[in-house]
Amino acid sequence: MVATEAAAEVEGRRARNRRERERAYLDAAMAIAGREGVGALTMQRLAEATDAAVGTVYTYFPSKGALVAELQRESIERITRSYHLTRDRSRAILAEWHEPRAEAVARLMVFGRFWIASAESLPHESRFLHALIGETEQIVPPEEFHRAAPAALALLAEAAGEVVAAGAVDAVRVTDPMDVVIRWAAALTGVLLTANLASLNPRAFDGARLAPILQRDLLAGWGAPPDLIDRAEAHVAELQEKGQLAPVTPS
Repeated sequence: MVATEAAAEVEGRRARNRRERERAYLDAAMAIAGREGVGALTMQRLAEATDAAVGTVYTYFPSKGALVAELQRESIERITRSYHLTRDRSRAILAEWHEPRAEAVARLMVFGRFWIASAESLPHESRFLHALIGETEQIVPPEEFHRAAPAALALLAEAAGEVVAAGAVDAVRVTDPMDVVIRWAAALTGVLLTANLASLNPRAFDGARLAPILQRDLLAGWGAPPDLIDRAEAHVAELQEKGQLAPVTPS
């Protein structure tokens, strides 16, 4: 019995050590890719940053693609947790409105503005989320998609649920909610990425300025009444006065 307990303790310690080491690799990889881009992240660079042998890194992640996919999954899950905090704050306020159409438009606005705000308050995580849409080079091989795809689809499904709810009360008029959400996310991400050209013209390529304008345009295009869009923006401003629109959450 004593030997069994000792063996279990050793195994538990090994498992903890492995989790801690994996955590260290992920944190270091996130820092490298966040500062310099995914292209700068290599297994050799990660090994050097964590004072480990390259072979040891490969025992945790079989390839760079697997590592990036894991970073994408973790990033999206962290962004989702952040969104839930903002969503819950918003719903507590909207529960007092007792106006289904106005509430529905406000919930759509909150998701869109959260997506925009997360690029500033969660820059590393957003870079990995945006890479799913904006990267032309296939960094993550198809066999590793299973790591990040469920998290991404779950976040988009939440937005699709808000679109469905808004359509049910005639706050917007759309036919395919998920199709709308994919175009919504891609459009906001694309506008945010124009900041990469800010050196050419700081105002023209100010993604943080353009994205909220685009959010209004999208809601109007979906049929949301202008007065409800204005109220939704006022609601977002109220949320921002009381805290970050995309709060940072623990790893």
